[in-house]
Amino acid sequence: MGILSILEKDADNEIINDTERILRTHYSAAAKDLLSKYLQLKQHPDTRVIEPFSLYATALNILMANSSVPPEKYSEAMTYGESIYSEMFPYEEQTPDFQELSVIFIEMFNRDGVVARKLFNGGIYDLFGNKFNYMKWVKNVMGNTSDGVIEAFVKPYAVEARVYFLDEDCFTANLIDVTSKLQKSADRQAVYDDELDKLHHMSGIYDVNEAALLDAVRKIQMAQVLHDKVVELVKVVEERVNILDATSRNAVADTKTICEDEVKKAKYELSIIDEKLKAAYDAAVAEQKQVVLYEKKKLVDEVFAEAEERLSQLKQAAEKTINTVKLEMPEGITQLDLGAVQSQIRVTAPAPGINVVPGTSAGVSSGISASVTSGTVDGITTASDYLGSHDDYARVYEPQIMVKDDDVEIPGVNPLLDESKNFADRYKEAMDKKAYMIATGEHFHNKFDDVLTAVMENSNPYLIGPSGCGKTYMVSQLAKILGMEFIDIGYINEEYDILGFQTANGGYSRPNFYRCYKYGKIAFCDELDNGNSRATVKLNSFLSNLKDASYSFPNGENVRRHPNFRIIGAGNTDGNGADSNYNSREKIEESVQQRFTPIYVGYDNEVEKKILSDYPDWYAFLVLFRMATDEWSRKNYGDAPGIITTRDAVRIKKYKDNNSFDMNKILEYEFIQTKDITYLAFIEDHIRQNIKDYGSAAEIFKAFSTMIDSRRG
Repeated sequence: MGILSILEKDADNEIINDTERILRTHYSAAAKDLLSKYLQLKQHPDTRVIEPFSLYATALNILMANSSVPPEKYSEAMTYGESIYSEMFPYEEQTPDFQELSVIFIEMFNRDGVVARKLFNGGIYDLFGNKFNYMKWVKNVMGNTSDGVIEAFVKPYAVEARVYFLDEDCFTANLIDVTSKLQKSADRQAVYDDELDKLHHMSGIYDVNEAALLDAVRKIQMAQVLHDKVVELVKVVEERVNILDATSRNAVADTKTICEDEVKKAKYELSIIDEKLKAAYDAAVAEQKQVVLYEKKKLVDEVFAEAEERLSQLKQAAEKTINTVKLEMPEGITQLDLGAVQSQIRVTAPAPGINVVPGTSAGVSSGISASVTSGTVDGITTASDYLGSHDDYARVYEPQIMVKDDDVEIPGVNPLLDESKNFADRYKEAMDKKAYMIATGEHFHNKFDDVLTAVMENSNPYLIGPSGCGKTYMVSQLAKILGMEFIDIGYINEEYDILGFQTANGGYSRPNFYRCYKYGKIAFCDELDNGNSRATVKLNSFLSNLKDASYSFPNGENVRRHPNFRIIGAGNTDGNGADSNYNSREKIEESVQQRFTPIYVGYDNEVEKKILSDYPDWYAFLVLFRMATDEWSRKNYGDAPGIITTRDAVRIKKYKDNNSFDMNKILEYEFIQTKDITYLAFIEDHIRQNIKDYGSAAEIFKAFSTMIDSRRG
């Protein structure tokens, strides 16, 4: 006997002894009876059904340990197990695959297994080649099997169905499924028949008779009739669809033709209306032009008439003075050079609209010279001394003496504008001055550096921005940094605003623009888009910025352009005509626009923040108000009315510094007055939506909202 055999025998003996020990220690009386049978089988092998005895001991051990069988049923269960053994092991230990079958046999004694439920069916068991598939089926059988469903339906079905399956796994799955259906169904026979029919059909077996064939033929014929009717119906539908499609196309074509005709008609009518409007406009313009020309001629005539009258009065006054001097000349003055007096007195007509005011005798006496033969008379040495001591005769209208330009010294080139020097060095010097001004409390717009650069590069900047955004103030700051004078010449209405004009007596009235051009100043053309576009074109002669440029003014003087001369334009529009807020603005002629460098100068919150640094609540409210006006502009496709400007920020600071207006007054005059209630309601609503981000303005907004509510009432 080999070692393995000895070990196996020892293991079997251990199992047999363990089972005996369990029976001896079991608490129930039934176990005592079973112990007697167990000992008898152990001692008398010829009485055993299950061999080897270790297999019996193992089955009994599992039954007692895991089964749901009560102790009083142990003997009955083991007897049922012996019957199963006889079915499974017809040749006892010589049965093929004894070891594998022993495992299956032992498993039948587990809790709720085959033994406990008395579920073993030899007929079904024999249908499985792989007995583990049988156990798989057993585990899926549900509920109580004592109602006979297994024997009455499952077994017959299994026997008949087995031949239809080559694959045992498929058979197992089908049997599990059918068993479940049979156990659940109330009409088990119907399930049985239906499942067998499925198997038959799956295998190509059909129960067909002559009556069924005739019925099938009849149904096919009926189907053919229905098919023919459907085909006919489809043809009718297609015909109607074609008719509808043609009608639709015709309708579309007719509609298109009608629309085109109406559009042509509308365009024709609009062209007629346009021509009428144009004719009416031209007529109105011509009429107004005639009125303007008439008024202009009338005004010029009045000015010249007044000038001639004043000139006549001055001449009469001068002659009267001379005659008086002749009559009352003291003795000792033997000669008076009247010719010299008349030649040195230059009387000019006053400028239109300016009254000649009485002056002292100095204006006249300065042009009179007298000579005496000898000595003095009462301390009077000359006629001028005499006239100076007699105010009664000397008070006459003082004539205007033309100032000669030679009296003004032409300055040298400004170092910051001297293009022979490095730009970076010049720019740094300008920035140093700016830094000093900032340190002393000055505020600069965020576009200041760009404008300064354009001026230093001689590029004629045109500042585009709304009213009150700080354009003029920026130019004054720029002039301060450059150390230059800037002259606001305003908008250009006529060419003589640039060139000047000849006076009535042949003199020449020099405009401020002339002074800027000759003496190197900044000509600030504010409201450039508000002037006469034809007159503005004259600026082209001065915008070329050639180094050696010159211009012959109406007085005949050929004036060289000073190197310091700069032109800065400013306007509320971009030069292309009026918009919703600035509806009287003119379009600046394209050639003029091309010679300017446009720079957009909007409101700079940082400047206003510095201005209102002592009043952060007012700055926050100003920002909220401007956000609301910007939103209104976006939604209404136009500039908002009554916007808040940098100029307003300066006024608010002044009111607060001087404590001159309280909160309600400032709100009334700067934010509310003259504005439409609908517009104000929009502003209020928008501020309310954003006030959480600007908490410091809450008190001001509360007062603002109260005032708006009172207006609604």
